[in-house]
Amino acid sequence: MALALAQSVKIKLVVKDSKMIRLATRADLNTVTDLIVEFLSQTSYNKHTLVIDKQHLAKIAFSVLHSGYIWLYYNGEVAVGLLIAVKEQNMWIPTKASLREMVWYVREEYRKTIGAGRLFIKFCEQGEQLIQEKKIDGYLTTRMTSTQDYDLESRGFRLTEKLYLKD
Repeated sequence: MALALAQSVKIKLVVKDSKMIRLATRADLNTVTDLIVEFLSQTSYNKHTLVIDKQHLAKIAFSVLHSGYIWLYYNGEVAVGLLIAVKEQNMWIPTKASLREMVWYVREEYRKTIGAGRLFIKFCEQGEQLIQEKKIDGYLTTRMTSTQDYDLESRGFRLTEKLYLKD
């Protein structure tokens, strides 16, 4: 019996999905920080990458670990993407709250993989759970102009605003 159990455990470890999504822990702070730096270098902040303070980013990540969600996307043993979401109160209607996606980043060579989409699915599942628990009233996502076009309306989202930057 014990041998059969040991063999079944071994088989499960061998069959383990090489593309895994999991919540980050404190032990992942360096990985999360490095992925945030990569994200910033590929966004409108890319002009400022020389002044990015990694220690400050690590503090933000640590704070989010305790008040929000950071999902990591692994390809094998290497983290290749993350999605960061925080719960926030509506500043106009303080009795309302939402889950806001702050960063959805996947390294370019993995962006068209199933794992990239799984990050977003985890975010949506968490949003739905928090709505059911009456902890939030909705969840929000953004789309960077540099990312591929994906149809959020077909997933139940509606466009509410656009962001413009002049630097």
